[in-house]
Amino acid sequence: MKSVFPSVCLSVVMCASQPLYGQAETEASASKKSRYGTLEEVLVTARKRTENIQETPVAITALGGEALRAQGIVSAQELSKSVPSLQINDSTAPQIFIRGIGQRSGLARFDPSVSVYLDGIFIPRPDGQLLDTIDIANVQVLRGPQGTLFGKNNTGGALVFKLVKPGTEDADYVEGAVGEYADQRFRAGFNVPISDDLDGRIALAAHRRDGYLRDQSGGENQSIDRVSAIFQTDWRINDRINMESLAYLARIREHYPSYHCKLINEEALFVNGLGILWAGDTDPSNPRAYQDNCNANRRGNLRDLVTNQGDSQQQNKDQDVMMLASTLNWEINEDTSLKAILGYRDATKMGPQTQSDDGGPRPYFRALVLGDNEQESLTGELQLNGSLFNGDVEYTAGIFLQREFKSERFVTANQLIGAEALPFIALAAGQSGADISALDPVLDLLSVPGGTLPVVAGALPISTVQDFEIDGETYAIFSQATWHLTDNLEFTFGGRYTEEKRESDLFTRTADSEAISTLISSTNPRFLPVLPSMAAFGYLGSWSEDPIQIANDILAEAFPGDIGAPLNPATKDELESTFREFTPMASLAWIVPERWLFDAFVDTAMVYGTWSNGFKSGFQEPFGQDGLIEVAPETLENFELGFKIDALNKSLRLNVALYSMTFENMQLITVSVDSANTLVVSSQNAGEATIDGGELELQWLPSENLMLSLNYSNNNYEFVEFDDFDLKALALTGQQVPIDRSDEEFAVSPEETASLGIQYTFYSDDIGVITPRLDISYKSEVYMGLDDDAWEVAKRDPDLVYADAYTLIDARVSWFQPNNNLTLSAYVKNLTDKRYDVGAVATGSSIGTNVQVLGEPRMIGIEARKTF
Repeated sequence: MKSVFPSVCLSVVMCASQPLYGQAETEASASKKSRYGTLEEVLVTARKRTENIQETPVAITALGGEALRAQGIVSAQELSKSVPSLQINDSTAPQIFIRGIGQRSGLARFDPSVSVYLDGIFIPRPDGQLLDTIDIANVQVLRGPQGTLFGKNNTGGALVFKLVKPGTEDADYVEGAVGEYADQRFRAGFNVPISDDLDGRIALAAHRRDGYLRDQSGGENQSIDRVSAIFQTDWRINDRINMESLAYLARIREHYPSYHCKLINEEALFVNGLGILWAGDTDPSNPRAYQDNCNANRRGNLRDLVTNQGDSQQQNKDQDVMMLASTLNWEINEDTSLKAILGYRDATKMGPQTQSDDGGPRPYFRALVLGDNEQESLTGELQLNGSLFNGDVEYTAGIFLQREFKSERFVTANQLIGAEALPFIALAAGQSGADISALDPVLDLLSVPGGTLPVVAGALPISTVQDFEIDGETYAIFSQATWHLTDNLEFTFGGRYTEEKRESDLFTRTADSEAISTLISSTNPRFLPVLPSMAAFGYLGSWSEDPIQIANDILAEAFPGDIGAPLNPATKDELESTFREFTPMASLAWIVPERWLFDAFVDTAMVYGTWSNGFKSGFQEPFGQDGLIEVAPETLENFELGFKIDALNKSLRLNVALYSMTFENMQLITVSVDSANTLVVSSQNAGEATIDGGELELQWLPSENLMLSLNYSNNNYEFVEFDDFDLKALALTGQQVPIDRSDEEFAVSPEETASLGIQYTFYSDDIGVITPRLDISYKSEVYMGLDDDAWEVAKRDPDLVYADAYTLIDARVSWFQPNNNLTLSAYVKNLTDKRYDVGAVATGSSIGTNVQVLGEPRMIGIEARKTF
């Protein structure tokens, strides 16, 4: 599926004449500088030292705090509107993708593919409010693997946030906003001088908004309700040593978005593929309950922005986060400095939280995270930075340590289902591995004159509760050096060795099928137990009475709640793994000599080529009744060519990166079966894939008042090797029939992203500064399939599986009064009230549905900001 969007349409990445890094200026000073039509120098720390972005051979987008405000960006999710190759979906947990590389699930066992850093501190889980742009001085988006300096789980890249530091001049502010859906936002930041050698800073934030998706059960989903506080200190111990510390607290009580359902495959296993019936089916010759359940929540059958998921849904997004950190900076001498970073993070995610289901209001399938799930991490990093040989060689070397603990309680719950006798016998034989003829006595028991009795059974595991605990220790040593061969030519090389030990404990409790058999048959004697090990009954009545619903009602009344069944004693599984990887890099950069550019169109230019590597950690995960299995690490090799140009008296900036990446052992989520032929959602290493693409960033000040910013990215994804097994054969016979899935498209990430930004500034000595701004962003269509049959459906009818391409328009007008340091803004996001999908999962082989999540509708609001 190819986009026809013209490749010249690109996006805003910076507020043209405002500093993006390392400075914090008032609106007054920034507006004065913009009259000269010259782009500011941008400083970044992609190589652990401060450098001009135009002389750094890394694909980076950098935005300062004022640039974020100029675009109305209040959360990291909105960065994906204007940063090339960046995609951030925020549902149960943030899903961050760069160049098509990311993690689709937010469960504890999965590590991210894009890491987040706050003031140099590694955040192993990118959830909570650390993704909000609260008191942010700047954010840098590093694209491509960053495995040498930033370590594991950076195969896609890294997001690096830097806070406004204590003592920064003109950095005190109060900000408030109100908007549609009862949107209310407050932020404030103040310097707090403590002594001559100790500065402090406090930042507070609160944001609340009603949900814009309303479920027919009464819930309001995709709401916002979060508060946070940051306290920082900067202690100047002496002229060469200072210590920066921070404490961060956040509380979130929200609802993530509810979704709609679209039936994509009537031959899926649980639709018509197994010949099973569901609660609500009263005619075995025309089973419609499953399809009707999905259609009851189909977008076209409901009012706008209304869902119908039923009252069993748990869209809770509740979390408490605490983070403590300290950074010691020691300038040993003019050529050498030492940095020691220590960070501690504790987060509790409260359940229950629905992770997946079939998409309809009836709870046929449910997967939930229960209880209070802990995330605790301790990280330490020691960096030695310096130069040798009169500055000809600059280097960074260090060690990194991390200890992380995660716990998660997960439940999968399925309803009792039904079948006529012969389909049930075939299903039971496949589940148990028995010969069908061995089950002839069961068939005889079900036979009555004129046919067979209706069969109700727990052919799928009715409930499985798993308590999962993960302990991990990571050790790494790294070094990178840049050798300035001449004044204009530099060679950078480095490497990182990482070793991770991971231990997992899994406690599994499955539903007690025999106890269920006893319960139902004793409650209603018309249910005749025939196979207690599968909670299977013959019903002494007809299908028209809906015996499946009767049996499920008995079970629900006896065991109300999310687990919904009696459980067997727990079994314990343990697995320990050690993962080791070396990730080298090399880069050659040439800064074009000034004498070559004399009187030329170009002011400065750099050309670079980079070879870099990254890896994402392996892990252990539950695999149904087989306990724990190991998933190997994935690795990425990247070749990149790029150039960076300032031109037209530094009023125009053009950065381009072209890359080719090879992915080995890519970790993908698939549907499989365990040794008991029970369907499980699991991960596997998909073999090899390639990603070829390019990115372009352009900023131009054609006059002292007008700013244009453009971005564009194009990523071409291709599986070279992706072997899987046919799910239907696994489910029915237990046979592993190989299939080749290498012709599929990558999921979740758009092939093309683009945006255009236009800002014009009017100056008046009488009324102040008025700045209207327009931002247009575009995402191409996205494949949302999870399994092989979803791809087969996509080839027949792309509309069933693809999320459509979309264009969003944001408009904003700001008025700044220099005498009072007051800024008032009015904004409209999604000006045309476009309906578009920000997330979906299409599962064609098993449940046969596509669950779709709508993005934000039109949002109108006003803001006020006062600086001191």
